[in-house]
Order: sequence, then structure tokens, then C-alpha cells
Amino acid sequence: MNYQKQGYQTVSPPTDRKKPRTRKPKKKNSRSTLSTVWKVMRVILLLVLIGGVVFGVNWYNAYRETKRYDGIFPDNISIDGISLGGMTLQQGYDALVSRAVERQNSWTLDLTYNGHLYYTLNNDSLGIRTSLQEIYDMVMDAYSIGHTGSAFQRRDELKALETKPYERYTTQSRLSTDYLDQILNAIAADMYMEPQDAYLAAFNPDAADPFTIVSEQPGRSLDTAAAKTRILAMASSGESGTLELEPTPLEANITTADVRSGVALISTGTTPISTSSTENRNNNIRVAFSRFNGLVVPSGGRVSFNDTVGERTKANGFYEADEYVYGDLVVGVGGGVCQASSTIYKAVLTANLKVNKREPHSELVSYTTFGQDATVYWGGRKIDFVFTNSSVAPIYITAHVEKTGRELQCVVRIYGKSLGTSYYTLDTRTVEIIPQPEEPEYIKDTRHDYVTYTDEQYQIRTGREGFINETYLLYWENGVFVSEMLVSRDVYEAKADCFYVGTLTPQILE
Repeated sequence: MNYQKQGYQTVSPPTDRKKPRTRKPKKKNSRSTLSTVWKVMRVILLLVLIGGVVFGVNWYNAYRETKRYDGIFPDNISIDGISLGGMTLQQGYDALVSRAVERQNSWTLDLTYNGHLYYTLNNDSLGIRTSLQEIYDMVMDAYSIGHTGSAFQRRDELKALETKPYERYTTQSRLSTDYLDQILNAIAADMYMEPQDAYLAAFNPDAADPFTIVSEQPGRSLDTAAAKTRILAMASSGESGTLELEPTPLEANITTADVRSGVALISTGTTPISTSSTENRNNNIRVAFSRFNGLVVPSGGRVSFNDTVGERTKANGFYEADEYVYGDLVVGVGGGVCQASSTIYKAVLTANLKVNKREPHSELVSYTTFGQDATVYWGGRKIDFVFTNSSVAPIYITAHVEKTGRELQCVVRIYGKSLGTSYYTLDTRTVEIIPQPEEPEYIKDTRHDYVTYTDEQYQIRTGREGFINETYLLYWENGVFVSEMLVSRDVYEAKADCFYVGTLTPQILE
């Protein structure tokens, strides 16, 4: 308080008191300025950080919402009435192609005559088709929704689908009768003829009935205009089924039954495939069978297994698998073909055909009786199986690996001139047992894989008995046994115990 201005008399302070120190004001300097700048920068950084966090959270939420559709179509997308939501791109394309095929085949009409199917008409025959390119383009366009752009753009596209689903439909080309005219003209040309005998048109070894027989053909003509009118009427109404063509028949000299009697099933050879057989081994059987499947052998024709199947190499289509080579189980290209040759051998025997050359295995095999097998080998001393069509007519061979229940089996069928009520079976009998040799065999282990010293040994084979089997071909008539004929006498050699022994003399430590 300013006492002087209030009229008070001032009194001087005692002289012995110290004068109070007055504080000088601080001068502004660069440190104060920098501090202010840093404060501002911290605020800015904090705001940026907060903004980044907010952006990041929004981005993460958008990413999370769209992530679940990675690799699949979002919901609310359909093409041709198929909801693609949850499907992969490939699944969606396949589903649409299947739908197109289903739509393409929704109408079918078999043009037949006397049990012979001339042609199966469908939408494709009438020029009505769906473009696969259009399906592909439409699928790619639909798949781009929710899969391109930023996470925010993808999320916005997904949300847009909730209110406005994606729906598209493919188109089909217009009907054209050009191809139908060609088909009908071809049928008419085929049907317009003088009486023709029935004949074998095709041998299809993979079909349930491998023979396509053209029935006896009478003289006939076809009114293509009337047939076309009928076909188009059935197509427009969506009526599927069979249209039986009705020409005027004339008698022929050779009937279908006559042809069928020349391609009757005369024998079947089967062998089971072990469940432990590898896929490579099974494929080798399939490759070998593919060379016989569909084979037609004229009367007197000679067939060599090795010549027909060819060298067992990878270049020739074969795979690596276990196989027996001179009694030893080794891995080689073509393992398994012996089961193919043995199955064919059994079919050849029961068809009563001539066997020119055949050798049994030196070891037992799991798929057939010893004496009913035929081993083959390409390398070194070639082992072949050879037979001749000794019948009076051509034979037709089918060979497949077929599934029976959960297991596989080899099946070879031979067709030819009917045997009527006659047939053949095989019977293998063990006529002698060969004792196991008492003295074991010893093999020096020069590589010391199993033993090193002369006082060491390692058993590599357990000895066994051998035996002699005789196989007979039994002839039956009307289910009654008539006679039998010796086919082969096969010796399964007995074997002694076998050991590896070392070659080095053991050192005696003193």
C-alpha cells in the first residue's frame, strides 16, 4: 500500500536491517521459444496419432469385415439362379458350367429304329448353346465385387449388395435346324437301301456290351420332312424321350442273332488285386491291359505279350513298382505286369486256345494258384507269354481293372464263336511235396552290409518246402463234366535257409 498517498508519515526503517533484494525480470531467450515450439509440435503429433488410431481402427474394422470373403464369393450374388455366396471362384465357375450343361441337356430325343440308337438329339443339335466365355466373363465380373480396391471400397461394395443383390443370367443362341437337317439326311441315306444282312459295326471294349451290332436292314425310306416336323414339335413342347422311326421292312438273310453268336463270351479270367498293391503297380496293370483291351485276333493269329505290351519303360507309360526278377523282389519299372499276363493266361486256357510259350513264376504270387500263372520279363533273358487263336473264328479281348465292392480285380474276357452249352474250367493239383534242403546256403557279404567277420552270419531267407503242381483243363457240357486235359506240370523249387557270412578274420586281442 502506498501510505504517502494516504497521508501517513513514513518512518525510516532501522539502519541495521538488510535491504531486501529486488528480483530482476528475466529476459526472453531462445530456450523459451524452443519450449513453446515443442509444446505445439507435441500437440500436433498427438492429434496426428489420434487421427491415425481412428483411421487404423476404421481400416481394421473394414479389413476384418472383408477378410472373411477372401477367396470366396460374397453373399447376395447369383447367376442363373445359383447363389454363389461362399463358393470359390473355381466352384462358382464349375457350378455355372454344370447348370449350363444341365440346361443344355434338359431336352433329349433318341432317334431309334428296331433297337438301334441312331442319334441322341439335344439343344446343342438344334444350335441352342450357352457361351462358356460369357459364363467366364460374368463370373469374373461378379467375383471382383468385394475383392478389388481398398478395404473401405470393398466394404462399401459388400454393404451395397445387402440392399441391391447382384443377379445376372446367361443367354442362349437361337434355334437352327441346319445340323438337324444333316442328321436326318444322314439317317435317311443310311435307311434307304436294299435288304442288308446284320453285321458287327463296332467293338467297344469299354462298354458294358462291347459290341455294336447293326441289325438286319430291310429296304426302306425315311420322310425327313415329316420326321423334322415331329422332332421340332417335341422340342418346342419340351417332350423328351424316344422317336421310333418306322420304315417299311424287308427280310434279310443274316439276323442280329446270327452276328451275336459269333461274338459270344467264351471265357473270363480274373485275379484279385491285393489291398497292399501300390497305385503305381495298379497303373502298370492298367497300362498292360490297355494294349490288349480291344484286341481282335483272327483265326490262326499269334499273340506275344511282350510284343503287344512293349518294353517296360517310363517312356512307354510304365511306373516304378515292386516286381519279382528271377526270384528276388526288386523295384523296377513295370512291376505288376505279371498279374496282367497271368490273368490273360487264365482266360486263354478257359477259351481252349493254344498256348505256345509260358513260364511259371519262381516264387508264389498272391493273386493266383501256382500253375495258373504266366511270368513275363523284358530285360536280360526275355520271358514271354505267347498264344495262338486256334478257334475257327476271330476272338475279341477286353481287359480291365474293375472294382468289386471295396476291392479291385483284374478281369479279362474273350469273345468269339459261341461254344453253345459247353465251357471250360481249370483245376490245379499238388502231386508231390519237395522237402526243404537240410544244408543251408551261405553267401559272402563282401560289402559288409550285414556282417563283417567270418564268425558272424545274418539270415536273409528262411528255407521252405517245394512242390509240383499239375494243372488240368476240364471240359463241361450242359453242366456235366466230360473230360480233362493236362495243361502244365510246374515245379516250385524247395529252398534252404540262406545266410550272409563275413569275410574278415576276427582279430584276437592279447
